[in-house]
Amino acid sequence: MNFRELDTSNGVKAAESSFRTKVVLAREIPWNGFASSNSITSEQYNLISKYDKHTDAEKKEKFAANSASYVNFFVNFINSTSNIEIIQYLLTLINEIIEIDPRAAGAFSKITKDDDKSYPYSVFFRLLNREDAYTNLHASIALAQIMCAGRPTQNDVESFFNWILKLLRKNNSSEVEVGLIALQSLLLKDDFRIFFNNLEGSALLLNILQAQSSSSVNIQLLYETIYAIWLLTYNKDIAAAYSGTGLVANLVQLVKTVAKEKIVRLSLSTLRNLLNNGNSNEEMIDNGFVRMLNILNIKKWGDDDIPADIEVLINGLAKDIDNMSSFNKYKTEIISGELEWTPVHKSERFWKENISKFEENNYQVIKHLHQILKTSQSTPLQLSIACHDLGEFVRHHNRGKAIIDYLQIKPDIMGMMTNPNEEVKKQALFALQKMMLNNWEYLNAK
Repeated sequence: MNFRELDTSNGVKAAESSFRTKVVLAREIPWNGFASSNSITSEQYNLISKYDKHTDAEKKEKFAANSASYVNFFVNFINSTSNIEIIQYLLTLINEIIEIDPRAAGAFSKITKDDDKSYPYSVFFRLLNREDAYTNLHASIALAQIMCAGRPTQNDVESFFNWILKLLRKNNSSEVEVGLIALQSLLLKDDFRIFFNNLEGSALLLNILQAQSSSSVNIQLLYETIYAIWLLTYNKDIAAAYSGTGLVANLVQLVKTVAKEKIVRLSLSTLRNLLNNGNSNEEMIDNGFVRMLNILNIKKWGDDDIPADIEVLINGLAKDIDNMSSFNKYKTEIISGELEWTPVHKSERFWKENISKFEENNYQVIKHLHQILKTSQSTPLQLSIACHDLGEFVRHHNRGKAIIDYLQIKPDIMGMMTNPNEEVKKQALFALQKMMLNNWEYLNAK
C-alpha cells in the first residue's frame, strides 16, 4: 500500500480528508471531452453534468430521482478506466452520496452483471490491489457499506475480511488504520460481527489495543481500534467472550491515563457494552473502576454521551458491590491500589472471619500489599494502610510471620521506618512489633 501522496503523521483520516479536499475534489474531470469522444453517451453526460460540482442537497435530489442510472454510471466507468485520478474521483463521489444519504448503498448493491456473479463487489475488490492508499481506503469503505446493504456471497465476505485481517497484522500503523476504518463499516451489521469473530478477529483487535496501551501511544490508531471493539461488543456473545481477556483492565487503564476526551468517551461506551456480560462487572470493580467513575462523575465534559455512560456504569456496578462480601470489597480496594481507612482495616471481626482467604490465589492480596511498599509512586496513605494490614495478617494468621518471611516482605516494612511521613513510620513500627511478639493477645489485653 503506497502512502506517497498522503501525509499520515496525524492519522489516516486526517490525511485522507486533506487529500480529498485539496486534491481529489479540486480536479475538473473532462466529462465534455468524454462525451465528444463517445467514451460516454449524451445521456450519461447530461446525468453527470447535472450532478458533479453541485451542492449536497442537489446531489441527494438528483441521485434519488435517478439512482439506478447514477449507480451504473459510477461503477461501470470505474470498471472501464485505468486512470487513477478518475477512479479516485468517482470513489469519492460514491462514498460522498452514501454519507449524504445512507440509502444509496442499497442502490449500489442491487446492480448486476450477467457474466460476473460477484458484481459490483468485484469492481471494488480489484481496486483493493492497487498500489495507492487513497484508492484502497475509499474502495474498502464503499465495499463495506455496499456489502452491509446487500447480500454478498460468503466467499466475497470472507475475501474482504481476509484482506482486512492481513492489514491488521501489518507493522505499518497507517496500513493497520486503513484496515480498521474498513472494518468499522462492516461491524455495523451483526452477521458480520459474528463472521469476523469466527475468524479470530476479536483477539487480533485486543492485541492491537494492548500493543498501544503498553508502548508509546498512537492516539488515532488507538481510537480506531477501540471504535472497532466498541462496535463488536454490541453482540452480547462477543462481549461475554471478552471477559477474562484483559480488555476490561486495558480500557479502565486508558480511562485513567489518557487525557483525550474521545478516547475516554469510546472506552466508557465500550465498558458500558461489556457491563453485565461474562465477569466484566467483577473485573471493573477489581480494577478500581468504581472510584474512577466517581471522580469522572464530577468533571465537566464537552460530550453529553460521557455523563450518560458514567451514570449507567455507576448504577450497574452498584448492584454488584452491594452483593459483594466484605472480603471481596477489601480485595478490590487493595488490588485497585485506591486505599482508604475503610472500617474493615481495623475490624477484628473482619480479620478473624476472613484470614484464611488471604491464602487465595497464592497470597494475591498479600503480594499486592507488598507491591505498594515497593512502588515509589505510593502515597503516605497507601503505605500506612499496607503496613497496618500486613501487621494484621501476621497477628491473625497462625503462619503469618513465616509467610511474610518467605515472601521477603519484612525488609520493605523495615525500610518504611526511614520514611519522612510520621504515620508511615508509626504503622511500620506497629507491623514490626506484631511480627516480633509471640503473644499479641496478651499484650493487647494490657
